[in-house]
Amino acid sequence: MSLPVVILTDGDVYGEHIAMVIKSGSANAAHLRELTVPDAKWVGVWATDIEKYKLPTIPMTESDIKRCYDLQKDPRYQEGIWKKELEVFLKIKRKAELEAFSKYGLTNITDKYLPHKLELAKSL
Repeated sequence: MSLPVVILTDGDVYGEHIAMVIKSGSANAAHLRELTVPDAKWVGVWATDIEKYKLPTIPMTESDIKRCYDLQKDPRYQEGIWKKELEVFLKIKRKAELEAFSKYGLTNITDKYLPHKLELAKSL
């Protein structure tokens, strides 16, 4: 049986990178390709979600900003959602944790956000 794999991370550049490592591996473990999940779908939390859902945020650190610029140099982040979300992170210079959804109630993330993102994942 083949189950879909979705990736849900904090809304920051490190979360985006974690999603990419799950999909394509890391430079340090290039020899371990069997540990990658190329068909996995990163469903968020995206920088655009931070804006869309008006999530509580904290400022990106200088380290976050540097990491964002470093990721933009990586060919894996040169297109699609990967590129767009890095651009938005640099524009807003803010990040959010998954817990930020509790602003809307403790079950908002499971009752509303995730069902929407799981449906969206079918088209990614």
